[in-house]
Amino acid sequence: MRYGLKLINSLLVVALIILSKPILASDIDNRLHIHVNYQQASDSWQVRYQLPIAMDHIAFYRRSNFDRSKLYNIDESKFTWQKEGEVLLIKSIDGSKFDSLTLDFSSSYDFIQKDYTPNLKYTDGSVLLYTDHLTLGASIIEDKALSPDGVSFNGTQFHFYSPNQNIVFLGQHFTGKAKWNAESGGTYVYFGNIKPLENDNMIAIVDPALPSWVWQKTVQNFPKLFDYYASKTGQDLNFKPVVFFNYDQLAGDYASYSGGTLDGLVQLTINGKHWQKDDEGQFNKLFHFLAHEAAHFWNGQMFAFEEQHHSWLHEGGADAFANFAMLEFGLIDQAQMMQKFEEASNQCILGKGAESLAQSVKLWRYRNYYTCGATMALASHFAVKANNSKQTLFDVWQHIFAANLENRRYTQQDYFDALNKLAGSPTLANSLAKFSDVEGLNNQQEISSWFQDTELSVEVSTDYPSFIIRHWGSQVVSNLMRSYCNNSVSFSTYDDYIETYPIDNCDGDVFNQTMKIQFVEGKDILADGLSAYNLFKTKCQQGGSVTLQDKEKVDVAQLKCLDKVQNPKPYMKLQAQL
Repeated sequence: MRYGLKLINSLLVVALIILSKPILASDIDNRLHIHVNYQQASDSWQVRYQLPIAMDHIAFYRRSNFDRSKLYNIDESKFTWQKEGEVLLIKSIDGSKFDSLTLDFSSSYDFIQKDYTPNLKYTDGSVLLYTDHLTLGASIIEDKALSPDGVSFNGTQFHFYSPNQNIVFLGQHFTGKAKWNAESGGTYVYFGNIKPLENDNMIAIVDPALPSWVWQKTVQNFPKLFDYYASKTGQDLNFKPVVFFNYDQLAGDYASYSGGTLDGLVQLTINGKHWQKDDEGQFNKLFHFLAHEAAHFWNGQMFAFEEQHHSWLHEGGADAFANFAMLEFGLIDQAQMMQKFEEASNQCILGKGAESLAQSVKLWRYRNYYTCGATMALASHFAVKANNSKQTLFDVWQHIFAANLENRRYTQQDYFDALNKLAGSPTLANSLAKFSDVEGLNNQQEISSWFQDTELSVEVSTDYPSFIIRHWGSQVVSNLMRSYCNNSVSFSTYDDYIETYPIDNCDGDVFNQTMKIQFVEGKDILADGLSAYNLFKTKCQQGGSVTLQDKEKVDVAQLKCLDKVQNPKPYMKLQAQL
């Protein structure tokens, strides 16, 4: 009995010593913990937030382009939604502070303009979740005794749960549950039963309904991209990327694709029943997209670009990488590759306007960074090759990466420095810098000058290819929308018609509604786009109005021309032997 009492006393002493030990600030977990439970049977989510400091409100970090108060369900007996300015808050009804909150929602697959879709689905019922819609913004805490860091939390840790299912994200896969310290932006996380396909280059989650010919061609060519880009740039990837490849809208009478990249992943969706038929041309469009996105692992993730207004560097560079990769893998020949660059150069001429290329981001003409950037990359390729026949565009990028290994960031000037060195002359770099940053240039003359004294010849022609004819037809709608809607444009171009989308604060009420337009004064706006545009131009020169019609040639709008209409530009042909 005495032994028992001594043991109890000893334990009490040890407990008192432990309790009296000071708690260091470094021992306190000041992170926000977000527990995400996926419930596959109902395709729904329960999300529980644990805050290290009790607060009287929370606000989401990302201003997502959907109404959270309509999608997310909260306990309305305790909490309420409240908007302060542009910020949507969740507050306790009685004003008291809280350190935990639970919300739930069903998966949302609706397309969100200029934002990430909250969920993407696979045909077997598995799903992707975009995490950044769930993250919170930390509130400032002035009481240092309460928060030494001065904020309500410091860092975010996600906890994912999906019993007996695979959870895949950022080069790793787990079963049932996983943790992730979210140090930067959001990512897509996979929840489901598809077995990951993994090799030395990547992890892939592939939809089981994906047509076998599509996946066979992808497996045959996509993994080679990583070895090809690593060899050409002199840089191996320092992470294993994930490919999420799903098939949606299987009954649609078309074939389309969409997707993009986030840190460490490529997300790709194909849509429509036409993918069931083996189509080499359609696959090449798909593979070019994949190759473009894979290039961003090098020029956008391992190495980051500094200035958004100089995005021609990484977007045009990625397009050029993809074109050269497709040539290397035998998916296209030299003539087809040059045709891709030729189309890009003409689209650059048409899309850029009198503004500098750097102004494209402010004018919402982001496509210019792809088309003009690819043309600038091609000019760089021929310039360095003219100085040394063994050099290519990839040598320019290899030099940029090697020069910036320490901070892993690069600028437009880094590109020009590399180009100067490898071309043996500053001529092209100076011309590209002017094109990027100076207004009022003749775009066609500038681009033509880039290829002087190289193997490439430039000719102009009025023998317009179909994509240029379609462009001039779409310019009828673009010109009118810009005139009436304060330089704003919002429409989509389909196979045989154009669909406009409502824009607020336009003059009159024509562009405050959706319209489907197929004809201009009886001329097909896309199939006969050049004639439609010239008719429009003539009407405008005469101070008249133009009538827009639907597929039945029923009038949908009659509008007077407000602005001067330019003459169609001649087409620029590129010919070269690579």
